[in-house]
Amino acid sequence: MPSAAFLLQLMRSAAAVSARRRSRGPLRPTWSWGFEVVADAMKTHAAHIGQHDWATQRRLWDAQSAPSPVFREVTREPTQIAGLRGEWFLPKNAAPKAVVLYLHGGSFIYGSMKTHGEAIARIALASSARVFAADYRLAPEHPFPAQLDDALAAYRALRAQGHERIVIAGDSAGGNLAIVTSLALVEAGDPPAGAVLLSPWVDLTARGGSLESNAPCDYAAPENFPRWAATYLSGAEADDPRASPIFADLSKLPPSLVVIGTAEMLLDQVRAFVDRARAAGAGVEVFEDPDMIHDGIVFAGLFARCREVERRVGAFVKRVGEQPPDRQ
Repeated sequence: MPSAAFLLQLMRSAAAVSARRRSRGPLRPTWSWGFEVVADAMKTHAAHIGQHDWATQRRLWDAQSAPSPVFREVTREPTQIAGLRGEWFLPKNAAPKAVVLYLHGGSFIYGSMKTHGEAIARIALASSARVFAADYRLAPEHPFPAQLDDALAAYRALRAQGHERIVIAGDSAGGNLAIVTSLALVEAGDPPAGAVLLSPWVDLTARGGSLESNAPCDYAAPENFPRWAATYLSGAEADDPRASPIFADLSKLPPSLVVIGTAEMLLDQVRAFVDRARAAGAGVEVFEDPDMIHDGIVFAGLFARCREVERRVGAFVKRVGEQPPDRQ
């Protein structure tokens, strides 16, 4: 179950949100009382966790994981491929075709099967696909581009096992990795079948705009982004296309589904990324989730409104996984 500290914060947020809504109404037009309580608690708790060193932050985020009924519908198999640890999520309704390579979020610094396991299981069930979630190396111990190297190694190991129809998916920092991994594979003549990009952090140079205007709703703080980027890059340039894929040649992007919430701090940069990709001729589908905060799929176990993302991801994976990508 969630940590005692987070449960206590939920109670505090319930009181604060109740008082605020009585005087000013909901923070966003479509937010229920319960959703606003969770959003408020996440924001306050994230600020508390952010005061600690990176190792402690990882431990505290992992402690938020909770049992979920969806785990009864999947078989989880920890394993290693190409020397990289990871975990298979095998749904009972698995189809024989598509495989998803999942790259979790966490600012390149934290995140694990504990923080993202439920979201990964939901994607496996919605898409009827076997999902391999890669436990890639994390900064600062392993700075850029170690994460890209691990993602490429995982994909190539899956291909070596005979998987033809691989969709690369990821959220937040993992969405960034899904893009740059896909582009590198297209360049190498081994493209994935498609990419699922959930709230992707595409521009590590970005400042202002929705990073500030949506900060009252979302659960990060504007000042965190430069610190996360500097920790990940360890001296590399933030406008390197492998670090900030908004600067890449997006004409090579495989068929992609992009999901972004309109209450997210990343909204502006994701919209700009989509515009650039479409201008370059890439096939990009977009779902802008009204009034949703960052990584809405991680709240799907609590709120039905967050499950539309599951449905769209599942439909996309099934569609692009029907045929193998062209490989020259």
